[in-house]
Amino acid sequence: MVLGAGWSLARRQLVVLVSSLTGVALLLGLSGSWYIHNFAERTSDRVLRASANAVSETVTLERGRVSLEVPPGAFGMLEDSARDNVYYVVRSGRQIITGYADFPAAATMPAPDETLYRYDRYLGQNVRVATQARYLTDNHLPVVVEVAETLDERGLLERRMLTGLVALEIALVAFAALLIRPAVNWGLQPLTRLRLAMDARKANADVFVPLDATQAPWELRGLIETFNNLLQRLNYTTRRVREFTADASHQMRTPLAALRAHLHLARQADIAEAERQTALAEVDASAGRLQRLLNQLLALARSENVLKQAARPVELNALVAETARELAPRAIRRGIEIHFDADKPVMAAIDPLILAEMLGNLIDNAIHYGRQDGCIILRVLRDQGEAVIEVEDDGPGIPPDQRSAVFQRFHRLPRDYDTHGSGLGLAIVRSLADTAGVRVELGDGGNGGDAGPGLLVRLTIPDGEAQP
Repeated sequence: MVLGAGWSLARRQLVVLVSSLTGVALLLGLSGSWYIHNFAERTSDRVLRASANAVSETVTLERGRVSLEVPPGAFGMLEDSARDNVYYVVRSGRQIITGYADFPAAATMPAPDETLYRYDRYLGQNVRVATQARYLTDNHLPVVVEVAETLDERGLLERRMLTGLVALEIALVAFAALLIRPAVNWGLQPLTRLRLAMDARKANADVFVPLDATQAPWELRGLIETFNNLLQRLNYTTRRVREFTADASHQMRTPLAALRAHLHLARQADIAEAERQTALAEVDASAGRLQRLLNQLLALARSENVLKQAARPVELNALVAETARELAPRAIRRGIEIHFDADKPVMAAIDPLILAEMLGNLIDNAIHYGRQDGCIILRVLRDQGEAVIEVEDDGPGIPPDQRSAVFQRFHRLPRDYDTHGSGLGLAIVRSLADTAGVRVELGDGGNGGDAGPGLLVRLTIPDGEAQP
């Protein structure tokens, strides 16, 4: 489980900000303690060096002997607190000139005008020592002056400064923590306004109105635009569902009414047997038309919601032949012959399921509207590098001024009302073709008869050549 997965945005921001602020405070505390220690050390070392300078400046060489006079104020600047003890020693080689004889000697000799500092222990106490060397003559041993003080005053100074730093940091963190929650709430106000705008749609009949992204922070604009796109798609889908439901109920009303009327007639006891059989035949025909309508409604619903799959190489001759074989029984019942014209294998990159659904609807339309005892011609060819499938029947055809309208759902020509068509076949084909990127063209057939010029439907698959 991810830590904080169910936390609110406000809580997430509070945790992140407070944690970051605490981390910064700790970092400042560590760096501040280092700085305070160095500051206190440098400040106290300057005083310690001044005391050593005051002593070393009085060292002289008289008649080969080292003499000095420790000034009264040499250690006065170090004795400003009763907490610290001050020690000193002056040596020339192994000779103790003055001071504490048992004071530990420096391990390193300082250069002229140089002061060396070190920590040491003396009389059971930690001390800070400043060491200077005075070179009186070239052939005389240097005079070493060492001044030391205990660390109580230094420690007290560091503790006071650290206490002030910690108190200041605590005050700053507390003050910032008090401001963080209102700041987070203010920063989340755009989300609150967005939620209120979405909640307000519950009482609004038009829930698909896009949200206004112009006043939103840029971080939310992408979310709002995505939500508006979803609203647009949902609005389109809802509208299509409403239209589909209304059209479907209207189209089903006629065959259902006919079915009930013929059933009512067949149940009459005082009608002749021939009339009863005729009524039952009409019942069977109405049921068949209703079944075809339902199948096409389902096909239309699938076509409008189908997801385009990755195209793959398909051998079109085999696919067309298989689709024609599936519909051959219907063609035989109407005495229609299906001719397949193909010279050589033709490959195309397309989703075979979508193409088979389109072909099935075109061949079904050709069987339904074609001439009784007529023929349907299927062709697979290549035209200017594109794969082409043609379905041609010998029915009445479609007038040129109606060829764009027949792709609309439930659009039927006036002459087709006697054929009990649904007006869905070409709408299904167009919907699937748009999904697959296939061009659909209508034209006059070449084998029409007395019923009309026939209809030629041409499917063109762009860049249709593909390697198997």
